[in-house]
Amino acid sequence: MGGVGRIQLAGDAGGVSRLELFVDLIFVFAFLNITGVTAEQLNPAGLPRGLLLLVLLWWCWVPFAWLGSTVRLDRGVMPVVMFGLSATLFVMGLTVREAFLDRPGGLSGPVVFALCYLVVRGTALALAAVATAGQQGLRRLALRAWPPALAGALFLLAAALVPGQVSNGVTGEWIRFALVGCAIVAEYGGAALVPADLWRIGSISHWAERHALIILIGFGESIISVGLSQGVAATQPLTPGVLVGALLGVALAGGLWWTYFDVARFAAEQAMERAVGTRRALLGRDAYSFLHLPMMTGLILVALGLKKVLSELQVGSDEASPMLTLVVLHGGVVLYLLGLVLFEVRTLRILGRSPVLGILLVAGLASLAPHLPTLAVLALLAAAVGATALADVTVFRRRHRRLHAMIGPVQRHAGVTPKELFFDLVFVYAFLQVAALMADDPTWTGLTRGLLVLAVLWQAWCAYVWLAAEVRSESPVVRLVMVLVVALTALITLASPQALDDSRGGLPGPLVFVACYAAIRLLHLASFGLVAWQDPGWRTPPVWAAVPTLVSLGLMLVAALLPLPVGDVRQFSPPRVGLWLLAIAVDLAGNARVGLRHLSVRSAEHWADRHSLIIIIGLGEAVISMGSAVVHTPISARIVVAVFFGTALLAALWWAYFGWDSTEGERVLAASDLRARTRLARDAYTWLHLPMVAGIVLVSLGLRKTMSVLGSRGFFELGEPLYPLAHAALFGGVLLYLFGVQAFRLRMTGRWRRARLVQALGVAALLPLTAGLPALLALALLAAVCLALTAFEVLHDHEGAATGPVPPR
Repeated sequence: MGGVGRIQLAGDAGGVSRLELFVDLIFVFAFLNITGVTAEQLNPAGLPRGLLLLVLLWWCWVPFAWLGSTVRLDRGVMPVVMFGLSATLFVMGLTVREAFLDRPGGLSGPVVFALCYLVVRGTALALAAVATAGQQGLRRLALRAWPPALAGALFLLAAALVPGQVSNGVTGEWIRFALVGCAIVAEYGGAALVPADLWRIGSISHWAERHALIILIGFGESIISVGLSQGVAATQPLTPGVLVGALLGVALAGGLWWTYFDVARFAAEQAMERAVGTRRALLGRDAYSFLHLPMMTGLILVALGLKKVLSELQVGSDEASPMLTLVVLHGGVVLYLLGLVLFEVRTLRILGRSPVLGILLVAGLASLAPHLPTLAVLALLAAAVGATALADVTVFRRRHRRLHAMIGPVQRHAGVTPKELFFDLVFVYAFLQVAALMADDPTWTGLTRGLLVLAVLWQAWCAYVWLAAEVRSESPVVRLVMVLVVALTALITLASPQALDDSRGGLPGPLVFVACYAAIRLLHLASFGLVAWQDPGWRTPPVWAAVPTLVSLGLMLVAALLPLPVGDVRQFSPPRVGLWLLAIAVDLAGNARVGLRHLSVRSAEHWADRHSLIIIIGLGEAVISMGSAVVHTPISARIVVAVFFGTALLAALWWAYFGWDSTEGERVLAASDLRARTRLARDAYTWLHLPMVAGIVLVSLGLRKTMSVLGSRGFFELGEPLYPLAHAALFGGVLLYLFGVQAFRLRMTGRWRRARLVQALGVAALLPLTAGLPALLALALLAAVCLALTAFEVLHDHEGAATGPVPPR
């Protein structure tokens, strides 16, 4: 590996770093905002505006994919640069609602959007120039990429400023629309004209994985849209129509997910490996930078269509959806499949597989959709996509088997698989829905209710992590179980606001929650049984090993069936809470003993990666939670400043875990024997990562409430302080997270960090001292303390100085 200054060049086999995934989750927030604003303005004018913004955001993301394959973005000074860009991207995501239509009461949204775009694009190009400083040929080529980017930024600035000088508002909007279109033409046209050598890719595995992850996150957004269709932390009545609609929406997303990650994702990477020189560069540009755009656009349209269609089920309406909504939903599926077909043609030189059949089926159903009820439309669409996946193992089975045999070596790796990351994305959204639930009921009882739901969800997630540690399989049965669990998790997300108390009308919320949770846990037990039946040599746990899970589920069922009056979901039920606490204790204690006897962790890398991903996804979703508080508020200087403080705080929390401790923990885990590794996995990961996740959820709640009190006042009006519970959640969440990280390190190495202890003490001291201060000032002080001590640790603790010896294992 080489280096230029303090920028390190990536090797040939560099994987996607956790920092890059964090940046991708910021882009997801921007995509979600595009989906939200387009859903609110779903008309012949709003839809094209949303698509233009999506195309612009995609071209902001592409340079970072290229940089990550060339430069180590998590080394040297790059983390500081990347977190600064993350804050800028966050502001850009907040202003997508104002990129075309400025809202009074704050800064000029179009101007802020254009300036953020200029900063992001300019920084990416500057980094590319620095990284190629020692390669004169590449540096000259990199400089030729500046004119299209500058032209695009200038067109955006003109789109922000010129329409304000036109007296006719309609004419001004048409001018803005045209100028944004010119910016896109300049960017994409210029990219197509630059020499192919400029697209030279450093690491093919990184390039393919990075694009696969952004597509995977697009699928995660579709699942999130299923939950958001009923509102954030909604207390809408749970009707059979709502639940069936959610299941059909997840089935649709799952079927589309299969079409890419079954064969195309891995076969295309192999095609990239076989290509050389200029041909490889052009293949990477065309198949990934260009042809993944229609696929991502299709997924955003599917998310938009699902959100609109499922929202109509809130009142149980059987009326047909508006024509434009149906066009968006069916068009999104067709556009995604069309992009996939072109992707396979460009990389694999094949045409006529199942995606073509899917396009024909979905296009044929589009004519029937206006005459059918909403659920029937979703059912037929999900069936058409399901038939596409089924065709691979029936009609096209010979070609499918040949392709699977070809990609077998690529799929067998120790890292986290796509299906596991998809699974984790949905679970983290469920975790963050807990923060929304607590924000909707900002009382100590609401906080208790939210933490109980989080603990139950965490146990369900951990059960499947243990399953994946034993069974690394890409078989159809395992994939089907994952899709079923994702669907059930989406239902749990809808039912979580009513997990402990009923709302008015509809199905009983506690019973729905417990039924879905029980199905998830029973599927887990059945999966273990199936593995043991298929593999006689596997250590089959006895039947009594399932007793703790079954007893815990029984206690939760009794709690759900307790006769309580139907009323406000905020009412607190001590009997139900007591039974939940007992169920959680039985599950934790009982399965802890069973696990040590009958489970093992065979891959330390996979186990550590899985838990580090849940932390980084949680931090990224905290950004979404923070931004959701001000998406309907005009952008202001106070909000921009708060965004940078909030991102700085999350950056400090990221470093607390990913600076050294996560890598050191993986190293200790790998060096331990199988029995000691299993014990460490249970204690340091299954148990001690829960306070980290709970801390992130509480920080999300605190940041959400901090942003919500800022509004659009003037910059020097610091506003009112947070109310006590939100203030305690913000500071207490940071403390809980730091405690979890410190306890994790202590359990893995027997050492603790002095700097981290001082950091925790500083936050604890700030908690009472900042209680009466304005929210923005309190957030600034918290971020400053965390960043200052993080900087001290980086500069003076390179070797991870600690006290105490490492105990023998």
